[in-house]
Amino acid sequence: MIDYPWLKLKINRVANLFIRCLFRLPLNDVTNAFKAYRKTTLEGCRPFLAPHFNLTVELPLKAIVRGYSWTIIPITWRNRRSGIPKLKIKEMGSRYFFICMYVWLEKYFSRGDYKKND
Repeated sequence: MIDYPWLKLKINRVANLFIRCLFRLPLNDVTNAFKAYRKTTLEGCRPFLAPHFNLTVELPLKAIVRGYSWTIIPITWRNRRSGIPKLKIKEMGSRYFFICMYVWLEKYFSRGDYKKND
Protein backbone atom coordinates (compact mmCIF):
# COMPACT_ATOMS: atom_id res chain seq x y z
CA MET A 1 0.00 0.00 0.00
CA ILE A 2 1.28 3.41 -0.94
CA ASP A 3 0.01 6.60 0.74
CA TYR A 4 -2.88 4.85 2.52
CA PRO A 5 -4.56 7.29 4.97
CA TRP A 6 -3.74 6.08 8.51
CA LEU A 7 -7.30 6.39 9.88
CA LYS A 8 -8.76 4.55 6.92
CA LEU A 9 -6.06 1.87 7.33
CA LYS A 10 -6.91 1.36 11.02
CA ILE A 11 -10.64 1.10 10.29
CA ASN A 12 -9.95 -1.25 7.38
CA ARG A 13 -7.79 -3.55 9.51
CA VAL A 14 -10.35 -3.68 12.34
CA ALA A 15 -13.17 -4.43 9.87
CA ASN A 16 -11.14 -7.16 8.18
CA LEU A 17 -10.15 -8.69 11.51
CA PHE A 18 -13.84 -8.79 12.47
CA ILE A 19 -14.74 -10.53 9.19
CA ARG A 20 -11.80 -12.95 9.46
CA CYS A 21 -12.84 -13.99 12.98
CA LEU A 22 -16.55 -14.16 12.17
CA PHE A 23 -16.05 -16.42 9.14
CA ARG A 24 -12.78 -18.07 10.23
CA LEU A 25 -11.00 -16.98 7.05
CA PRO A 26 -7.30 -16.83 6.27
CA LEU A 27 -7.84 -13.76 4.02
CA ASN A 28 -6.21 -10.53 5.10
CA ASP A 29 -8.38 -8.12 3.08
CA VAL A 30 -11.93 -9.21 2.33
CA THR A 31 -13.05 -5.62 1.73
CA ASN A 32 -10.64 -5.03 -1.17
CA ALA A 33 -12.73 -4.37 -4.29
CA PHE A 34 -10.10 -5.60 -6.74
CA LYS A 35 -11.33 -9.13 -7.39
CA ALA A 36 -12.20 -11.29 -10.39
CA TYR A 37 -15.01 -13.85 -10.50
CA ARG A 38 -16.10 -16.55 -12.92
CA LYS A 39 -19.56 -16.09 -14.37
CA THR A 40 -20.69 -19.34 -12.72
CA THR A 41 -19.58 -18.01 -9.34
CA LEU A 42 -21.51 -14.77 -9.80
CA GLU A 43 -24.61 -16.67 -10.86
CA GLY A 44 -24.23 -18.95 -7.83
CA CYS A 45 -24.01 -15.99 -5.45
CA ARG A 46 -27.36 -14.54 -6.45
CA PRO A 47 -29.51 -12.92 -5.17
CA PHE A 48 -27.42 -9.88 -4.38
CA LEU A 49 -28.63 -7.64 -1.57
CA ALA A 50 -26.02 -4.90 -1.65
CA PRO A 51 -27.03 -1.92 -3.79
CA HIS A 52 -23.86 0.00 -2.92
CA PHE A 53 -20.14 -0.53 -2.53
CA ASN A 54 -20.81 -3.17 0.12
CA LEU A 55 -21.21 -5.57 -2.79
CA THR A 56 -17.41 -5.87 -2.53
CA VAL A 57 -17.94 -7.68 0.79
CA GLU A 58 -21.07 -9.61 -0.18
CA LEU A 59 -19.52 -11.25 -3.25
CA PRO A 60 -16.41 -12.82 -1.70
CA LEU A 61 -18.22 -13.91 1.46
CA LYS A 62 -21.06 -15.54 -0.46
CA ALA A 63 -18.61 -17.20 -2.86
CA ILE A 64 -16.66 -18.70 0.05
CA VAL A 65 -19.73 -19.69 2.08
CA ARG A 66 -21.34 -21.28 -0.96
CA GLY A 67 -18.31 -23.42 -1.73
CA TYR A 68 -16.62 -21.71 -4.67
CA SER A 69 -12.85 -21.89 -4.94
CA TRP A 70 -10.70 -18.82 -4.51
CA THR A 71 -7.08 -17.74 -4.46
CA ILE A 72 -5.12 -14.68 -3.38
CA ILE A 73 -2.97 -12.73 -5.81
CA PRO A 74 -1.05 -9.88 -4.14
CA ILE A 75 -1.49 -6.41 -5.62
CA THR A 76 -0.09 -2.95 -4.96
CA TRP A 77 -2.59 -0.30 -3.92
CA ARG A 78 -1.86 3.42 -4.36
CA ASN A 79 -3.97 6.19 -2.90
CA ARG A 80 -5.67 8.53 -5.35
CA ARG A 81 -3.64 11.53 -6.41
CA SER A 82 -6.60 13.77 -7.17
CA GLY A 83 -10.30 13.93 -6.44
CA ILE A 84 -12.24 13.44 -3.25
CA PRO A 85 -13.11 10.01 -1.86
CA LYS A 86 -16.82 9.29 -1.71
CA LEU A 87 -16.65 6.62 1.01
CA LYS A 88 -18.59 7.64 4.11
CA ILE A 89 -17.33 5.43 6.95
CA LYS A 90 -20.43 5.58 9.19
CA GLU A 91 -22.87 5.01 6.35
CA MET A 92 -20.93 2.20 4.70
CA GLY A 93 -19.93 0.63 8.01
CA SER A 94 -23.54 -0.18 8.81
CA ARG A 95 -24.06 -1.57 5.30
CA TYR A 96 -20.92 -3.73 5.56
CA PHE A 97 -22.06 -4.98 8.97
CA PHE A 98 -25.53 -5.88 7.66
CA ILE A 99 -24.09 -7.86 4.74
CA CYS A 100 -21.62 -9.67 7.02
CA MET A 101 -24.39 -10.67 9.40
CA TYR A 102 -26.69 -11.75 6.57
CA VAL A 103 -24.05 -14.00 4.99
CA TRP A 104 -23.02 -15.31 8.43
CA LEU A 105 -26.64 -16.29 9.09
CA GLU A 106 -26.75 -17.98 5.70
CA LYS A 107 -23.57 -19.89 6.51
CA TYR A 108 -24.82 -21.27 9.80
CA PHE A 109 -28.57 -21.54 9.28
CA SER A 110 -29.28 -22.27 5.60
CA ARG A 111 -28.39 -25.97 6.02
CA GLY A 112 -26.40 -25.84 2.78
CA ASP A 113 -29.32 -24.69 0.63
CA TYR A 114 -27.00 -22.39 -1.30
CA LYS A 115 -23.99 -24.72 -1.53
CA LYS A 116 -22.41 -25.16 -4.94
CA ASN A 117 -23.60 -28.31 -6.66
CA ASP A 118 -20.63 -30.14 -8.19
